[in-house]
Amino acid sequence: MQSINTQAPALTMAWCHDPAQSPAILALFMGQLSPHYISHGELQSPRAIAPGQWSPHLADNMALQIEATLAAPEANAMQRIATAHQGDTLVGVAFVALDEAQLAPTPFATLDDLVVSPAVRGQGLGEALFGWVCAQLQAEGVQRLFLESGIGNQGAHRLFERLGCQPVSVTMLKELGI
Repeated sequence: MQSINTQAPALTMAWCHDPAQSPAILALFMGQLSPHYISHGELQSPRAIAPGQWSPHLADNMALQIEATLAAPEANAMQRIATAHQGDTLVGVAFVALDEAQLAPTPFATLDDLVVSPAVRGQGLGEALFGWVCAQLQAEGVQRLFLESGIGNQGAHRLFERLGCQPVSVTMLKELGI
């Protein structure tokens, strides 16, 4: 009788500093796109051109962002990418920005993106990666973590609220036209 291992490989998380991971990180990010994901952060960057509409150059823009982040020196990097692997498989990424200006009275960071492979959603990997990022930032003296989520991304809203996040503002948009 053949024994089948039904246990998933161990989950490992780390700040990524390996430029060779760039294509896998990009593929994971691009594989989860939905118009509901777009928030004001995407609209204020080269990622999206309108609510619900990604830029046609999104893949190129994201590749440049990922490559620049991974190429930055590790010490005191203000832009970071955390990765979660199950065995050798990349299953999650988190893009984090630390407060560069450091003008706020309370040290903070922003979780720009948290992406989990659709193949492993519902297994607690997003929660584990979020917890890992929080613990790492807290160990560095960061006391607040901000994040934003597209207005229609209800699954993410429920997850983050369950993990202790609370709404602190509402962002609105008025198109002024040209």
